[in-house]
Amino acid sequence: MNYLFSWLFTLDHKRIGILYSLIGVWSGFVGLGLSILIRIQLSDPYYNIIPFEVYNYVITAHGIIMIFFFLMPVLIGGFGNYLIPILLNINDLNLPRLNALSAWLLVPSSVLVLSSLWIGSGTGWTFYPPLSGALGSPNVGTDLLLFSLHLAGISSIFSSLNFICTIISSWGVTISIKHTSLVLWSYLFTSILLILSLPVLAAGITMLLFDRNFNSSFFDPVGGGDPVLFQHLFWFFGHPEVYVLILPAFGMVSHICINLSNSNDSFGYYGMVFAMFSIVCLGSVVWAHHMFSIGMDVKTSIFFSSVTMIIAVPTGIKVFSWLYMLSSVNGKLSNPIVLWIYGFIVLFTIGGVTGIVLSSSVLDCLLHDTWFVVAHFHYVFSLGSYSGVIISVIWWWPLVVGNSLSVSLLNVHFVLSMIGFNLCFFPIHYFGMCGLPRRVCLYDDSFYWINSLSTLGSFISGITSFLFIYIVWESFNSRRLILGFWLESSVVVNGLYGSIKYHVDYNNVFRVFTI
Repeated sequence: MNYLFSWLFTLDHKRIGILYSLIGVWSGFVGLGLSILIRIQLSDPYYNIIPFEVYNYVITAHGIIMIFFFLMPVLIGGFGNYLIPILLNINDLNLPRLNALSAWLLVPSSVLVLSSLWIGSGTGWTFYPPLSGALGSPNVGTDLLLFSLHLAGISSIFSSLNFICTIISSWGVTISIKHTSLVLWSYLFTSILLILSLPVLAAGITMLLFDRNFNSSFFDPVGGGDPVLFQHLFWFFGHPEVYVLILPAFGMVSHICINLSNSNDSFGYYGMVFAMFSIVCLGSVVWAHHMFSIGMDVKTSIFFSSVTMIIAVPTGIKVFSWLYMLSSVNGKLSNPIVLWIYGFIVLFTIGGVTGIVLSSSVLDCLLHDTWFVVAHFHYVFSLGSYSGVIISVIWWWPLVVGNSLSVSLLNVHFVLSMIGFNLCFFPIHYFGMCGLPRRVCLYDDSFYWINSLSTLGSFISGITSFLFIYIVWESFNSRRLILGFWLESSVVVNGLYGSIKYHVDYNNVFRVFTI
């Protein structure tokens, strides 16, 4: 019992990071179950196992849970809390009580989002009025969902403030700026983006709550409001949210590539730092490329289209830097971390290329609200960010546990994951180009065979998630200890850009394990 209370009331950054990860993984499997239900619903063109209205409830909860309660807690809360103090060579974050509060705020927030699913909220994760207004969604489920996002947003703001204060206050004391790990740079930029964008989302959903419950007219044209205003407020947060979820993965992949390449120079380091900084700046001013269909004037459309395309430049710098550094890594085919990094590059590049297609205002008006958009953001969100989670777990697992993961099982997991991911989401591009609308579960039976392939891919992806849990469990029970490994008592920051190096058993993971 005392051990349980020590976890419930802990202020230790490592335990809080693990709590974040446990909440995120649990929410991830809830979201995975909802996605499997969506694919089962779409497996037949006419027969549906759940009513249309409930289908809207499911897709709304799936999007919210996967973004706010799986990817953000695991990538930002979990790995951020655990790794930032270690990479800074300090004992803990500057504000440990605020850190614990931000973690536990996710518990009532998760309860509220599940309650909204039970009661019903079919607005989609974008909450566009008038569908999310009092007439479009009269039940209390939408209110619970909005309150849930408020709590999750407060949690993220607290974490971001903590990360920024900790990283900046440690510069020049425990580590120099030019030796800062790319992981730390990515979390710093992510935190800045969250501080800038989350208050705007909070303002939007607060005004929406007032419209729903207090007869205000912020977004109601009858009272002089403008529903397009909510789109501006939402996407000012919604588009930076893409980079909030992918920047930590960028930092981790960059850090790993630098260390795997065994390079003694700083190739790619400064380019990657400024590429991430450019992505933050450019990504904050392109929100309206989600809104080309509202009737935007030509000059405004050209501006948002052009700046969106320019984001491909810093992203391309990062991709080619990764490929250059990986070219010097030996044993590629037998190394699961290298396989996953290549898979991450391929999946994210596919999502980025389709994003360039959608950046054209003319093409976006044709493909808007079709399955093409769904395929695009799943390749970035679901596949890119999820691959970042898997890469991080594989790379830092020995630091956390002291046991290694099975290389053979990891290779099987990688192959099945790539088959499942691409089989599920790549055919959806074709649906969008044929004009099939998203959020509609009826379709012409001529698309049945390719939709069946997509459903098969979703089941394979679900199996790989359980397989990865088995790989983790097998690592716990195998007791494949890493030679020369000690827990935090022997952590010494040295080497390239604040890395921590351990000599490990080559038969388990790598000859030299470096975080």
